[in-house]
Amino acid sequence: MKQITFAPRNHLLTNTNTWTPDSQWLVFDVRPSGASFTGETIERVNIHTGEVEVIYRASQGAHVGVVTVHPKSEKYVFIHGPENPDETWHYDFHHRRGVIAEGGKVSNLDAMDIT
Repeated sequence: MKQITFAPRNHLLTNTNTWTPDSQWLVFDVRPSGASFTGETIERVNIHTGEVEVIYRASQGAHVGVVTVHPKSEKYVFIHGPENPDETWHYDFHHRRGVIAEGGKVSNLDAMDIT
């Protein structure tokens, strides 16, 4: 067994499709625990060098998590909470959207009216 991350924080793996197609990178989110949804980045770590890259950084108070990788191309799918959430916001299926990150751009996979 080899430790590949050393930052003093959580590195949460989804239970499927966490490897990039070239098997060189492992993707994760940085929620403080599996029960909370307060992570701000989606990241990956090179399993040989330990280099960490931020794939996506949420903005405007949004949170992200539960990342998976397309099996044949570098596309990353994850859950994205709303921007500018107020104090009544809580994580729930109708308070989030699915997004896909590819080539530095993020697109919605579905659309929901969360108002």
